[in-house]
Amino acid sequence: MNVLRADPLNPDKKLVHEVACCLNHGGVILYPTDTVYGIGCRIDNHDAVKRVYWIKKRKTSSPLSIACSSMEMLEKYAHLDRKKKDFIRDKAGMGYTFILGKKNTVDDLVTGCQNTVGVRLIPLPLVTAFIEDTGSPIVSTSANTSGNEAPSAISRVEKEILDSVDLVVDGGPCRTGKPSRVVDLESRKVLRD
Repeated sequence: MNVLRADPLNPDKKLVHEVACCLNHGGVILYPTDTVYGIGCRIDNHDAVKRVYWIKKRKTSSPLSIACSSMEMLEKYAHLDRKKKDFIRDKAGMGYTFILGKKNTVDDLVTGCQNTVGVRLIPLPLVTAFIEDTGSPIVSTSANTSGNEAPSAISRVEKEILDSVDLVVDGGPCRTGKPSRVVDLESRKVLRD
């Protein structure tokens, strides 16, 4: 397991490029978010997405969320109107996952064959930079086996998960330390607070 130590607020360009290269070569990474540590891969790499499900011991009928680097990237993968854009802009830095109608640019494997997709805009320069460098959204799912507690620090990640990923990005403790709030912008319901 390769571990890179990173400053999530002031990332080194060489490190960002190394993470992007790993993702672009089909790798699965463990990385910090504003909420908890996540497991990720390119959303368009079928084999890598299957590995994420396997690592988490999660059924492929349970959807994964995706993380985008910008609203412009998000618009290529989910249906947005002005109201939804405004809501997302208002809440993006507050640890939310937004459920939106998905476009056909998102593989059914990622979303468990549902017609919606959970989307995150993670307000960490490190994450934004490596997604931008990758040129694709990445999977954004907590770095725990299904049913276990989501880890807020590398020291809390299960050894089995650490041993299963290709690259670990250690950005120190996550800001909130609890999973993101989930709001369904299609039904206008809060699914997890």
